[in-house]
Amino acid sequence: MRSCLALLAMVVAAPAATAGGCDFTAVSTRVQQLVQGAGVADAGIAIGTPRGLVFKQYLHAGGGPSAYDDSVRVPVASASKLLAGVRIMQLVDRGAIALDAPVSGYLPAFTGLGGTMTMRQMFSHTAGYGDDSDSLVLALPVTLAEDVAWIAAHVEMPFPPPGAWFAYGGISMQVGGEVAEVRGGEDWQAGWQAHVGAPLGATGIDWQGLGPTANYRIAGGAEASLPDYARVLAMLLGDGVGNGWRILSPQAIATLASDQTAGAALAYSPPGADGRHAYGIGAWIETFPPPPARPAISSIGKFGYAPWVDFDGGFYGVIMVEQQATTWPTMGEQSHDAIVDIDALVRAQPLAACVPVEIGDEVFRDGSELP
Repeated sequence: MRSCLALLAMVVAAPAATAGGCDFTAVSTRVQQLVQGAGVADAGIAIGTPRGLVFKQYLHAGGGPSAYDDSVRVPVASASKLLAGVRIMQLVDRGAIALDAPVSGYLPAFTGLGGTMTMRQMFSHTAGYGDDSDSLVLALPVTLAEDVAWIAAHVEMPFPPPGAWFAYGGISMQVGGEVAEVRGGEDWQAGWQAHVGAPLGATGIDWQGLGPTANYRIAGGAEASLPDYARVLAMLLGDGVGNGWRILSPQAIATLASDQTAGAALAYSPPGADGRHAYGIGAWIETFPPPPARPAISSIGKFGYAPWVDFDGGFYGVIMVEQQATTWPTMGEQSHDAIVDIDALVRAQPLAACVPVEIGDEVFRDGSELP
């Protein structure tokens, strides 16, 4: 049962690159380098610990005021995958979905080999689909249910059988999103907002980042502000509790943040992955910090949006940037390089001494209730 004690506090984020005993000047400089290298005008950066945000800054190329602020939302592309993975694991926690049940039991239109794929495989890119993030089937002007019915009838698996190959893409997660609609009894976007976004206070996240649609692109269609996405990361770092609500169980966090590919061979990974294919539920399993530290997770978007959680270091971060033009290295590669550098810079800070620059709507509850 929730306690009745509540403390509502808000400290406006300071524009300077220092916070208490911490100095984030080098972090700010690295983000400015990313902005200049990508040829974009604006970016944002947030770093948080269990005590709150210890650094948040919006930057403009070459200095001056940024067009970004807390109200600005941008399409996050593949950073949608982590957001989607949270909802899937929430439904697993609630007993609505079993990670290893065949999809045919949820969506009878999938038969034969396709019917054997599981949610664990669909959300770890090992279901048999892949290399399809730009497939036109994901943008059909239909509902998500109609889109997935079309996939079941017309889209062949390029990498069968399920479980054998890792092939990064979007179609398998599209199918998983429809399973969530059926088993959750709710529209995908409405369900995410009601059971994840609203309790976390991340009310601005939706799946309209690529334009108005009812065919939610589960793996790449979300849009978010910097503070909204940070609230999701804070929950992951908080072992499933965010803003006082238990969103996920500790077991769900452990599953989401550990390799679920079960030794699948590499068929396709995106540019910048360098052949890596350790993947959880909607998240890359990162090699920084190096072993024996607990691995970090990330979910980097094609346009540069880059969230990550360093469980070993006890902090999370997110870079807000949008570059839809083709770049080389790709925008995703540039953002990944930046978070590797920034992660090391943050780990060098005395984080326990950092005074939070922002604590929002901190409600003391026991975390036992799922909204």
